[in-house]
Amino acid sequence: MIRGAADLIRPGVSLAVGLSALAGWLLATAEAHAAPAAGLAVFAGTFALSAAVSVLNQIQERHLDALMERTRRRPLASGRMSAGHGLAVSGLLLALAAACLWTGLGPGSLAVLIVVPGLYNGFYTYLKPVTAWAMIPGAACGALPPWIGWLAGGGALLAPEPVYLFALYFVWQMPHFWMLAEANADDYAAAGFPVPANSFSGFSRRAIPRLWSLALASLGGMAPLFGMLAGPGHAYALATICPAYAALAVFARANVLRLASDGFLAAVVALAVAERLAG
Repeated sequence: MIRGAADLIRPGVSLAVGLSALAGWLLATAEAHAAPAAGLAVFAGTFALSAAVSVLNQIQERHLDALMERTRRRPLASGRMSAGHGLAVSGLLLALAAACLWTGLGPGSLAVLIVVPGLYNGFYTYLKPVTAWAMIPGAACGALPPWIGWLAGGGALLAPEPVYLFALYFVWQMPHFWMLAEANADDYAAAGFPVPANSFSGFSRRAIPRLWSLALASLGGMAPLFGMLAGPGHAYALATICPAYAALAVFARANVLRLASDGFLAAVVALAVAERLAG
């Protein structure tokens, strides 16, 4: 039962989404010393929203998930849960997300509840069987949580910080998705999903995610231009980790690079939040 629930809501992904929204909220509210309960509501709301769109995605793709080894045991793909029950779970999670996000966004939470499922369950899900570049709207959706957290914390819509975080998360997801698709190319092909392995030469498949990773290293180093990591200590840390990650982007194996990309993103965001809290 526990494994089935985990497969349904994908807690690892939802946790990452909630934490990224919390990071945006902390950046917006650090100087205002906002109540921790408000930050917890942002975290819970984005966690629930991520879980809700994941359940809805599994309803949409349950017949395709049944064809892939890594997803065929999920509750909806295996038939252990009906689509109707899945819709009920997704609806409850969306209601929880709306209640939590309302505390910080007010009526703006309705826009979030439209845009996020629209991008993920609309554009991304329906483009996946058509083109490998469905990862673009998927990455755009995955880059929204820090912006949502920032707005919930009272930050301005087009301030430099959320724009930078959106770009950072978007660029991080491109090589991440690419390498994940490569690692599961046979599975995706069995379900009829186009993957880079079927669309590009061997050299391009190796080079493109590394170029994206180098772009991520470069973007990480631009944080001071957006008002973050400008202090001596944090700038020194940034100047250390960016070249180290760039070297991994050139020389590391794909599975190592994928983990390094996750660590690099987390390090840049954690440093930015720590600097703002300390300031």
